[in-house]
Amino acid sequence: MTIQAGGMVVFELSGRMAHFRKIHTNSSSLTYLLPPRTTLSGIVAAILGLERDTYYEHLGPTQARLTASLRTPVRTVIQTMNNLFVKSPSEVSGGSGHTQVPTELVVPEVASEQLVYRVYFSHADQAVMETLAGRVAAQMPAYPISLGTAPMLASIRLVEVLAAHQLERIPPGVDLSLMTPCLMEDVLGWTDVVDPFGTGVQVIKDLMPYSFGPGRSRGWNREFLVERKGQPLPVRLRCQAWRLTYENQESEMVAFAEDGGSAR
Repeated sequence: MTIQAGGMVVFELSGRMAHFRKIHTNSSSLTYLLPPRTTLSGIVAAILGLERDTYYEHLGPTQARLTASLRTPVRTVIQTMNNLFVKSPSEVSGGSGHTQVPTELVVPEVASEQLVYRVYFSHADQAVMETLAGRVAAQMPAYPISLGTAPMLASIRLVEVLAAHQLERIPPGVDLSLMTPCLMEDVLGWTDVVDPFGTGVQVIKDLMPYSFGPGRSRGWNREFLVERKGQPLPVRLRCQAWRLTYENQESEMVAFAEDGGSAR
């Protein structure tokens, strides 16, 4: 599969439930509604077959654009999980018993549906995108994919490999209907076209991990605005956004944190 320079791979993850542990949780494990960028880079690395702790720079913000959108309305539930009590490698066998941990799960608002996340990925190295697109199209990730934790297995589906001419830059200050989260610091205000308080849009602010430091050390956390019902986010940004146009002529707007915020 050949990808033109400046293209993008768009694919979907689906599963029954998800848990993306919030960085500030302690005795109870709370969850983000969408996978943070660090989780997405781990998923891409698993599809590509990259070893743990080897891909943080290769798939980091200086090399790749990476974000996701929520495609189904969701809710959260608290479930007590019976986990192994492990403080050292010798206790992995379960010799120290179990501990009960209240855990927040993301589930579909409609029980019969599945969770669906759409992932948008571009990389400075075209070969990386070609390998990713090929593995996703064949549904043959190098390692199993999960929505946060190992028991929450996910399936993958290629949406489309977009060529450069299918990606339109949208300049700052334009009214947008974003399908993806955006950085809080990049928001100029709500759009004049859509009233966010009368359309069922539900916006929350979350501090989410954005990148790892060397050796999986603590990296950069950033504040994002997230729409929790899978509805477009009606905002104006101080940075560029993108309009993606698919072969069926459907289009959507997305924003990448790599394009905005304070340079670091």
